[in-house]
Amino acid sequence: MRDEGNIPALETKKRFDASSLTIILLTCALFLFLAATSETFFSFGNLQNSFNNLQSILYGVSIDFFAAIGFTFLIIMGELDLSVGSVAAFSGMFTGYLMRYKVPLAPAMAASLAVCVIIGLVNGFLVVKFKVPSMMITLGSMTAVRGLADVLCSNLYAYTYPRTYQRISKLRVGAGIYAVFAVIAGVVFVAVILEILLKRASVFKKMYYVGENIETARVYGIKSGQLKMVIFAISAFTAGIGGIYMGARLGFAETAIGSGLEFKVLTAAVLGGASLSGGKGSVLRTGFGLIFLALILSGVIINNVNPLYQQLIIGIMLVAAVFIDTRVGLSSEMAGGVK
Repeated sequence: MRDEGNIPALETKKRFDASSLTIILLTCALFLFLAATSETFFSFGNLQNSFNNLQSILYGVSIDFFAAIGFTFLIIMGELDLSVGSVAAFSGMFTGYLMRYKVPLAPAMAASLAVCVIIGLVNGFLVVKFKVPSMMITLGSMTAVRGLADVLCSNLYAYTYPRTYQRISKLRVGAGIYAVFAVIAGVVFVAVILEILLKRASVFKKMYYVGENIETARVYGIKSGQLKMVIFAISAFTAGIGGIYMGARLGFAETAIGSGLEFKVLTAAVLGGASLSGGKGSVLRTGFGLIFLALILSGVIINNVNPLYQQLIIGIMLVAAVFIDTRVGLSSEMAGGVK
């Protein structure tokens, strides 16, 4: 077995790439555009109201970001998890369901997340063991888990979650009128730490190696199958955390929870520079992709566009992002062939 610390075929980690800043610059530009064209979005004349508007956007992004963490890890490895929205819905409702029968909050959350991990492990096992495309496996689990969530929702009809559950969505850090929701501060911290680990920790770099060339990674001792199963479990786990926050924020069961989340995080990841063929991706830039989408939807609301068009806009963004990713990948392959 070769030493996986020396991987000449894969150890071509990218130098600084200006294109990696694209989504960050686009997000900043869009923010400035909305601030300049709408007095209700952001105004220095009413900082408190503007701060509340911005925090409301970031709050929703932060909850979605949990599902995007494991999803981004998988897309780096060239895999997809289309079940994250259904898993999030199930996790939040299952936590509320257990609390309805007097299970305390902490054990209810732990049980929900444990089931999410099992779902992720099953997804990973089926993908690795039977070599079925992850898109197909997770499409099936998306439907199955959504069915479980709908069953829970029917059993929770007209039931309001306990205050102890709802309270976790209202936790804040800081003091005064500019106190920040704890989930926002937590997500910023987690995003920065994970970004550093992706760049420096060998365990995380293995994901890039597997995504770039799984056969070469295997030759150099990387157990890609085990790694994929772990990351599928992490994807379901982080989606479950987001689902618990969704349930706590809403306060009751709702069939639409998490609907379309998988396509939102996929769009955000590709906008953030991830490639559907694997080997590329960034947790931090996926976060900026989510903020970019949230700002677009906020602009839609500000300009009194029918909210029903929101899903259409996300779909168009996804098609555009995938098209650009495909064209860039094709251009790279052609350039490599010329060499």
